[in-house]
Amino acid sequence: MAYPPILKRFLRDKGVKYEFISYSPERTAFEAALDLAIPADRVVRATILRDPEGMLMVIYPVSRKLKLDELNARLKRRFTILNAKGIYVPLAAVYHIDAIVDENLLGHEPVYMVFDEQTLCRVPGSDFQILQGTAIWYKSVFQHKESATATDSLIMKRVQPIVDVEEVANRREYIKSRVMNLTDIPAMPRIAQEVLQLAGNPYANTTDLSAIIEQDPGLSAQLLRYARSPFYGYRGEIQSVTDAISRVLGFDMVMDMALGISMGKAFKNPADGPLGLNAFWRHATYSAALVQRLGNAVSAQHRPRPGMAYLAGLLHNIGILLLGHLFRKEFNMLTKAIKDNPGVELVELEMQVLGVTHMELGVWLMEAWNLPSELIVATREHHNPDFHDTHAVYSNLILISNRLLKSLGMGDEITDSLPDDILQGLGLTSDSVMEIFDMIIENREGLDYMAMQMAA
Repeated sequence: MAYPPILKRFLRDKGVKYEFISYSPERTAFEAALDLAIPADRVVRATILRDPEGMLMVIYPVSRKLKLDELNARLKRRFTILNAKGIYVPLAAVYHIDAIVDENLLGHEPVYMVFDEQTLCRVPGSDFQILQGTAIWYKSVFQHKESATATDSLIMKRVQPIVDVEEVANRREYIKSRVMNLTDIPAMPRIAQEVLQLAGNPYANTTDLSAIIEQDPGLSAQLLRYARSPFYGYRGEIQSVTDAISRVLGFDMVMDMALGISMGKAFKNPADGPLGLNAFWRHATYSAALVQRLGNAVSAQHRPRPGMAYLAGLLHNIGILLLGHLFRKEFNMLTKAIKDNPGVELVELEMQVLGVTHMELGVWLMEAWNLPSELIVATREHHNPDFHDTHAVYSNLILISNRLLKSLGMGDEITDSLPDDILQGLGLTSDSVMEIFDMIIENREGLDYMAMQMAA
């Protein structure tokens, strides 16, 4: 039996009488009920749903199906299925999330909970009700299955158990405690510190900024390459950082580029793999350029500062860099999970394996470094299509950018659908966005070269 040990302790602490019953792992729980002569309406499984507002466990018999559209209409939510591979034990309190339970489970004696791919846990019906705690009991959002072979898209037929929930909870606390300990996180690079200080000086000029950047030959070379690239189409000579600032990129743009590039160099991560430096910087470089250009097309009342838009696009996934830098074991676990679960959203796998997302890691780091609130919002909300609060323009543009980049096999978005409400709110159209995207693609050779330099 592979069920997490915390579940046995949970039942014992609650004073529940229980008994484990084994069945063949070649059979589904529905089929096992038939084999064991157990009424299928007493065998209980769980599905986890997710939307931008949070997660919800749904608990119901294997003989019934969830009507997801009806549930969303009733709750006025936009739930989708958390589609990582795994069996969820129908005990929402263990996962610390809210739950709804099918009313048809009331009055049954006993109830059989699916614990893993070959184990049922029998408990008295009255205890099952107590175990559900503050869960809400529903009826109309479920319907009866016609047979054991009836399709239920909310659960895969045969899967392995999820990782031990206690291990995930402990892992989250371990990661958070190390990030919160300022002596563990990498120090902000000196160049970045000097650039931030310069940003607060109202009398700063191009000479001051050039002097800071020229302390780092690698940074200087990258900025010069960017200014000379076909991306900007400048036909004159650019011989110095001062030329790049004054003739092509502008003071604010170079300040934010220097800040982002120097910060990225603080992390020592593996080069290869879906989260390695090569993939990270290629996506970050494209995203930064795309967010900046999209920002220039936003209606005047919402238009972001170009340099900040570039920086937000470059650093919104900085939590991945922090994970690989400080937590190599966990980084490798997540990389393996990505390879084993193609098509599953990165955020879902992070919660399954780590108990913490790259957005949270990024926000913790940015807060420790006292970075601008625009960057913190962009990092925290870039997967949230329903975020429309202060500085939402940055997270909204990153979401659009990442969905566009999915067509190039970059990033962690699982859809390339552009949200109409966000486009409309920013004064953009699908046509205008695609025109900008096509322009970015035409100059991809220059962006690929920059990404290679960043990852080096």
